[in-house]
Amino acid sequence: MTKSRMTGVAAVLLSATCFAMTSILFKTAFNIGLTPFETLALQSWLASVLLAFYALFLKREVFKVSAKTLGVLAFQGIFGSLGTSVLYAYALIHLPVSVAILLLYLYPALVLGAGVLFWHRPVSRQEVLALLLTLMGTLLASGVLAGVGEVPLIGVLLGLASAVAYAIFNIVGEIALRKVSPLAAMSFSQWFSSIGLILYIRGGWTHISWNTPQIWWIGIALATIASIFPFYFILVGIQHIGSDQAAILSTFELPMTFLLAALVLREFPAWNQWLGGALVLAGLVLLNRNPN
Repeated sequence: MTKSRMTGVAAVLLSATCFAMTSILFKTAFNIGLTPFETLALQSWLASVLLAFYALFLKREVFKVSAKTLGVLAFQGIFGSLGTSVLYAYALIHLPVSVAILLLYLYPALVLGAGVLFWHRPVSRQEVLALLLTLMGTLLASGVLAGVGEVPLIGVLLGLASAVAYAIFNIVGEIALRKVSPLAAMSFSQWFSSIGLILYIRGGWTHISWNTPQIWWIGIALATIASIFPFYFILVGIQHIGSDQAAILSTFELPMTFLLAALVLREFPAWNQWLGGALVLAGLVLLNRNPN
């Protein structure tokens, strides 16, 4: 394994670990009375402020972005970053963490399919098999194959929509990284996501109890662990190993989410979710056993 690939793999695994903790943080925020949009407001706005201060005082080159690239980053931020966050947050209201995260992880199929369809990217049999295992595992664990009566249909639809949005984030991110650094791509994506959120909920932030210490603690955790770190690391990973392989490798988030959901939330996956998760992990191992 080359040094560049090792860097990419390590970055994606770090991103996946942070995203696994994100689900727990969202559920914790809901449990203390925050709505999905209030939770997203804390996450997005605090992350934007932290990134703005960091870029302004330590990395001013982040702001050197062409108008064309700015448009790409705006699309990534609003439809990719914000879209994923909003749809996944609402999916968590209707679904257990284990099911919601497995539905989100249909996105590797979308990323790989887009690469083949739009960029005519060659795909090895190993990648196809890894993708099929991921897809089969996700469908099995979601309960869709057993009928939508097993899980709320609205939750399934929201989970699938979040997968589409996260696929957009990854695909557009690979395009943006041809022109800017991962830090710049992540920062502008976050800033545009925050602007989109402000425009959507307008005066909704006035309902947040900003004077409560508990709110600030969960907000800072969401801003860093659920926003800045995972999106930065996934972009570093995409830069080194590409969006298609990063997408499948990031399924490392699944066992981490299962473990955290059981330990923290006492949500224990059913047998079909464990089996589905095992198939997804098999796809991950296959993809990286003998990388091309």
